[in-house]
Order: sequence, then C-alpha cells, then structure tokens
Amino acid sequence: MAEITREMNIMKMDVVGLTETKMKGTRSETLGNYIHLFSGVKKYERTKRGLSILINKKWKGSIKNWEVIDERILKLYMNIRGF
Repeated sequence: MAEITREMNIMKMDVVGLTETKMKGTRSETLGNYIHLFSGVKKYERTKRGLSILINKKWKGSIKNWEVIDERILKLYMNIRGF
C-alpha cells in the first residue's frame, strides 16, 4: 500500500478505490495521510476478491458511515455539501 499512497500524494488524489485486493477480513486503518477502508474474504478462506477505499485524512470529518455488503461491495457515506 505504501506505493499506492505515495502515488496518490504525487498525483494529489484524495479518494481512490481499489479492486481485487485479496485481503482477509474487514476493517479500517490509517496509512500515512490516508484512511484505508477494506473488505475481503473471511479469515479462514483462501484470499480472493476484496476491495479497498483510500481517503485522504482531510476528509475524515466528512465520513458519516461505511457499510460492507460483501467482499465486492462497500458503501461509503460522506457529507460533502458546500465544498
């Protein structure tokens, strides 16, 4: 992920969606200047599928909620009116 966040900084990107991340579990974490939300397969399954959303920390206050549907669908609710 370090390579991706480095490129996001260079290109001044605030939000990026990634597919086929092949990660296990569902959680959020902080990676440098970014919040990483991801959903993958259950911990006991072989890695396949999965998705991630990386969001610049400056948008942290705009994130209202996020919901995992499955390892291919993640809903992110943000309030960005007036920006």
